[in-house]
Amino acid sequence: MHKSNAKAVPSFMVFGGWKGQLSIKGNTVTITSPDRTKSLVINLAEVKKASYNSNNGLWSLKLKDGQRVRFQSAGVLLSADRTPAGQITNEKIQSLLSKHGVRLFGI
Repeated sequence: MHKSNAKAVPSFMVFGGWKGQLSIKGNTVTITSPDRTKSLVINLAEVKKASYNSNNGLWSLKLKDGQRVRFQSAGVLLSADRTPAGQITNEKIQSLLSKHGVRLFGI
């Protein structure tokens, strides 16, 4: 299981939302707040389209059921985690999305 810091965001803007710890286990990405009152669980096998902004670390995922999920991981500026663990998180997510044939748009 891989872990890093992340931030769940409500829209395409990186302002607002809540910070937590991101973990990747199999195809599942889970972000949990420090007090465990909030969590976001994403099955990467259910993603239809994905985009990633390398400047601010914002991931925007459109699921097969039409729902959109956004979270922030590692990026150059204003990111949730600029450590090596954050960069590894991005690589793992990209690899898993590729494994499931998801088109990834990068900015």
